[in-house]
Amino acid sequence: MRLGLDIRGGATAEELIIARQFGAVDAVGGPDCMPSDKGYFDFHELVVFKQRVEDFGLRLAALENVPWDWNDKIKLGLPGRDEQIENYQRSIKNAGSAGIPILGYNFRPPVSGNYGVRTSKSALGRGGAQQTSFDYDLIRNEPPGEWGEITAHEMWNNLEYFLKAVIPTAEESGVTMALHPDDPPASHIGGVARILNSHNGLKRLLDLVPSDSNALDFCQGSVSVMEGEIHDAIRYFGSRGKIAYVHFRNVTARFPKFAETFIDEGYVDMAAARAVYEEVGFDGPVIEDHVPVVAGDDPKKLRSRAFAMGYTKALIDSVYGRS
Repeated sequence: MRLGLDIRGGATAEELIIARQFGAVDAVGGPDCMPSDKGYFDFHELVVFKQRVEDFGLRLAALENVPWDWNDKIKLGLPGRDEQIENYQRSIKNAGSAGIPILGYNFRPPVSGNYGVRTSKSALGRGGAQQTSFDYDLIRNEPPGEWGEITAHEMWNNLEYFLKAVIPTAEESGVTMALHPDDPPASHIGGVARILNSHNGLKRLLDLVPSDSNALDFCQGSVSVMEGEIHDAIRYFGSRGKIAYVHFRNVTARFPKFAETFIDEGYVDMAAARAVYEEVGFDGPVIEDHVPVVAGDDPKKLRSRAFAMGYTKALIDSVYGRS
């Protein structure tokens, strides 16, 4: 395990400096860090973005997610998806040429608050810290949106079509495609089926197009709220080399009602989780994720993230020594 920094929402110089001071060695970034109106990641923009991260002593381990309007037709199976897939392939090639080894993505349409669905962003946690939470009962009856009903069968067909097109490109480019599980793991929200909401769903994803380039952005928080034992999931996917990197967060309970809490107080034994990652030989980055907001924090939540990163660094050092 290697300590990483979440820069999916863009990274200030202060963040990058502090993260390196904390002992982070990797960073995981996203399109907000590097806007482009081309419909794909431009090679030169990627080079500049990667070099900026490296100038602060960190390694850009992965890009994560593309803008919604770059892949909406792919996910929904709409006319124009082939053009979007061509652009996606171009993004993959450019990432590989720029020396960025992983492209994280998800395959869920944006319903009820874009990619991640939460019913509260101000639930009170330990000492009054604000945390995000989800209660399926509050949105269970949400009517279908502009896309109408989309079945699980349709979503699986759309995913298979996409993977068969992009995984060969990823193999040729030396890039690993890393899928983020559905979060939360409801069977559907707003009439749209969610298919990557279980351990079996994630296994099926990897079996659709078997390849070293077909792997997971293993969001431990998302998998922890699914049915099944989280440590068993780490062992299964990790032992097969299918964990590209990890969102290392804790949760209070499983679906249908949970909150994202401090890393040391959720129901998951994080030290035991770290031990399983070690057992399976996982050597990728782990990043802080969905941290509660502590008193007096700034918009970037540096205080809150410092606690999560420090706790994670201690877990890593307890096995691997100081880095």
